[in-house]
Amino acid sequence: MKRSLATGVLLFMSVAAASAQTTSAVQTRNNVVYAVHDGVSLNGDLYLPMSAGPHPAMLFIHGGGFRGGSKAGYANTWGPYLAARGYVVFAIDYRLATPDKTMWPEALLDCKAALQYLRGNAAMLGVAPDRIGVGGDSAGASLAALMGVTQDGRFFTHKYPKDTYASASTKVKVEVPIYGVHDMMAWQRFTAATSNAGPGPLELFFGGAPDEAPARYLAASPLSYIRESAKSLGELAMPNEATHTAWFLAWGMIDHVVPPDGQSVVFAQALRDAGATVTAVPVPGVDHFWFTASALTGKQGVPDCKDAPPPARIVCSGATPNDFIAQPLLDFLAHNL
Repeated sequence: MKRSLATGVLLFMSVAAASAQTTSAVQTRNNVVYAVHDGVSLNGDLYLPMSAGPHPAMLFIHGGGFRGGSKAGYANTWGPYLAARGYVVFAIDYRLATPDKTMWPEALLDCKAALQYLRGNAAMLGVAPDRIGVGGDSAGASLAALMGVTQDGRFFTHKYPKDTYASASTKVKVEVPIYGVHDMMAWQRFTAATSNAGPGPLELFFGGAPDEAPARYLAASPLSYIRESAKSLGELAMPNEATHTAWFLAWGMIDHVVPPDGQSVVFAQALRDAGATVTAVPVPGVDHFWFTASALTGKQGVPDCKDAPPPARIVCSGATPNDFIAQPLLDFLAHNL
């Protein structure tokens, strides 16, 4: 009884402290505290349908090379868009790497805590606890995919036992990684060959180059987990919940930041080789940085877009990349979540 009362008070305080905004179809609660890790308060923005639940839910994780970015990118895109269509959306921030501090595996553990917050508060938030998916863009897609291939695996559970919802499951029903990095060593080689002097994003994130921290690069690569589950391995194949999870992947076909041929395309095939259900939507003529930067206008057709300086990132004359994937994504969620 005491624990139930304390839990209710914590949720009330976190929601009351968050700013709230309501439109005709969506209620928004900004800066909801979902956990406190190592003295750092971790926040997320909730986008809630106005209709009665329980609703399926999506947790979204922003990109930014593990050292930048913000949940704010979902405020004018997928947060309100999906909430208006009956999905609870929780867009989160997590701890980022700095020149003085690595953030592996802390960033992943933060994201798992956000999922536990959603599941632990399912009744109060109108969430169906067995219908929660995870998605993200770029680095956020990498963390999302890691949540899909690790789920309740013992290596990344119970690391913060004092979290209010530490006992909640981190299983996911669907995965939506958009132009993510799935092979960390391959991307580090790519960025090292094209970057200027100084440590790259993965060297900051892991605390060194692959020869200095090989286990971290391997453990943070979703591809390494799913390849162990390939059906061609026969009796040696390792069981993985990711093979029972539905996956939606999308990427720009001319992505110069995370080239799809070495990342999303390879990962999608590895998922299929392991028996997972995969929906893949390559977006023609599009580079990186569009999932949280391009509008959802309802226009149809192949995107005709140009790169633009931040914060715009991309400018389109007709349909946007998000327009291009919107209906396939809605169909995927309706069928699988």
